[in-house]
Amino acid sequence: MNQERRKFIGSLALGLMLGGRVFGQSGRVGEKSTSVTINLIVQAEDTPTDVPQLTAADFALYEAGIQQDLESVTHDPSPALIAMLVDNSAGFVAETDEMEGAARALIRELYKGDKLMIIGYGREPEILCEMTDDAAKLVAGAKLFQKKGRPHLYNALLATIEDALRPATTTTKRVIILFTDGFDDGSETGYDKALAALQSANIVVYAIQFQDRTYGAPRAKKLGPKPTEALRNIVEGTGGRIFKPDVAVQAMKPITEEIRKRWFEVKYTDKGSVSVLERRLLVSPTDSKIVLRTKKSQPGKPV
Repeated sequence: MNQERRKFIGSLALGLMLGGRVFGQSGRVGEKSTSVTINLIVQAEDTPTDVPQLTAADFALYEAGIQQDLESVTHDPSPALIAMLVDNSAGFVAETDEMEGAARALIRELYKGDKLMIIGYGREPEILCEMTDDAAKLVAGAKLFQKKGRPHLYNALLATIEDALRPATTTTKRVIILFTDGFDDGSETGYDKALAALQSANIVVYAIQFQDRTYGAPRAKKLGPKPTEALRNIVEGTGGRIFKPDVAVQAMKPITEEIRKRWFEVKYTDKGSVSVLERRLLVSPTDSKIVLRTKKSQPGKPV
């Protein structure tokens, strides 16, 4: 096997040299109110390069139906850690040149300080290029996609979260860009576990969504939602966006601009929500013309 195509291993996180701020999380049952930090993205359609002004007066935040007290709303221009996670299974409709083209477009649009990791997954996720800001290494990694195996999407998501992104607790911006149709075929990791892991780690998922290879065929309940629904829930559930494959290359610019210029850090006081239960989040802007995105839920924690 080519030495550049190494299996995904837990020790990769040891190589991340990172700096920044630490996330806050809700407390356990019985604890009093505590400070919580989430990401909030201002979506732009007409003027994607503008840096918006956003204050606590511009929206209300609800957790479990209770309006939260906002402590601070801060624009976050810091660099991001981005994992490009690409389905290169045998049955995926996209060809390797499309995968490479999208990866190269993303590399071109990275901002100074951003770091990118490229991962291809079939039965197992494989690192094609470890987390770096070295464009030459990233371009070389983008050439290594090989279509093989069945798509274990949820396994690949969990491995990326736990081994690469969650350990980077000093980085506020952690992003996965998925290149997929949302189909999972046999992961040991369930859909619910993958989504909860993304939300608990405050990771935002963007997706280039291809035609569902199952064409909406019925699935056993234990396998999770149909591919199209699963992908939509994962993206919207983390505050991300979906783009169509015909604009995959063009989509990389608005994605990176949004991450760098339209990303806010919101701190609020959790008013004693029962943290072992999932709590729905809702952001309600005071101006109907403003579109704000954040994750849909705070997942519960084990007691």
